[in-house]
Amino acid sequence: MHESLSGEPESVRRTVAAIANLLLGASRSATTADAFVSTSLGVSSDDVVCATELLTVSTRPAVAAILADEMSTWNPPVGPAEDSCPPTWERTEIDGTSISLPKELAVFFVGGSFAPIDVVGCLREASFMNDEFELRIYTRTVDAEAGRALLAQTMTAARGPRNFFRGRVLQATAKPVLGLSIVDLPRQDRSNLVLPAEVWNELDTNIAAVTTRADLMRQLGLGTSRGVLLTGPPGVGKSAVSRVVAGELMGDATVIIVDALAGSRALRSIYEETRYLGRTVVILEDLDLIIGTRGSGGRDEPLAEFLTVLDGTRQYDDVLTIASTNDPKSLDSAATRSARFDAIIEIDYPDTAATAEILRRILTSIPGADAVDCHAVARSFATAVSGADVRETVRRAVLEHGTAVTTQVLLRTIADGRWRAAELTGQYL
Repeated sequence: MHESLSGEPESVRRTVAAIANLLLGASRSATTADAFVSTSLGVSSDDVVCATELLTVSTRPAVAAILADEMSTWNPPVGPAEDSCPPTWERTEIDGTSISLPKELAVFFVGGSFAPIDVVGCLREASFMNDEFELRIYTRTVDAEAGRALLAQTMTAARGPRNFFRGRVLQATAKPVLGLSIVDLPRQDRSNLVLPAEVWNELDTNIAAVTTRADLMRQLGLGTSRGVLLTGPPGVGKSAVSRVVAGELMGDATVIIVDALAGSRALRSIYEETRYLGRTVVILEDLDLIIGTRGSGGRDEPLAEFLTVLDGTRQYDDVLTIASTNDPKSLDSAATRSARFDAIIEIDYPDTAATAEILRRILTSIPGADAVDCHAVARSFATAVSGADVRETVRRAVLEHGTAVTTQVLLRTIADGRWRAAELTGQYL
């Protein structure tokens, strides 16, 4: 019955279970978790030992999948994980496919199936407040060592090849505890970005620490993690650069995109997860919103976590951190010294030639726009502009004139000045 109801809310499953108990006359003899374990193993509770491992946000679904596969193979008896609560399942989306995984239950495997000895595997909630789960392996006292070996074997698989999140692009959330969800990241080619060659050269040097030079760095004891800080005004391509690097490495590496909220609440937990995700790229967007300056706005705790994960006593291997900020002066000086960031790359406004090239690429999708004098248009900007500004200029021209985008139309649009949002002035409540 649990499989047919696996997609239903827990309240529905409990209601159906209660009705079944009434109809079958089983309400008075509901099995408790302790009774299920001792009965399955054929010993008293005094002769039962338990090996336990706390699961993380990435290892929990992997462990659940391992148990689900074994259950499908051996069709074992299933019991409650806690008290007499019925077993529960939940739906998980992987590669567009919805799969059903156990959430809280106990399973008895006879010796020779999941393990050489009789065991009860149990998934259960360890902490309701922190949304933490644990895997328990129950055995007879005489089989304690084999139980611990099975637990270690299962966790090794969950932290390695069976981890769903390895090689994926993940979005980190914190509501309030850490969550990871698989997201699509369209691959972008670096040739689509108009940037100085030295920007890519510096990035490639740091990327080598987790790719082509990783073995050498590890052999020499020089560490395989790097931190890169991208600075520059809004719209110059910092986020685009991060995503290009992520797109080039995803598959061979896991990518975790961290927004300001998740970064300020769960930064240490995010870096702890990298231990089970293989080579990892961590993208910290708007770093100034995450850590700020010591003593400003109550950000001391996120700053302390940041300093710990990038230069603390606990080392994280094969992790490339790419952070970005519009305002490097707002960052605490402790966050920007070389031990935390190995490279600080400034991406400035493009010069006139680069602005013309950006405009040319944007105009390629507009019929007839190939006749536009891109250099004349680029020279007409009175101040330095970003690629985002150039794009907005073209968007306004299309909104006002359709596809009749000419040199004169663009020059008038620039002169009009509405392509750049006016700064708010005055006082507001």
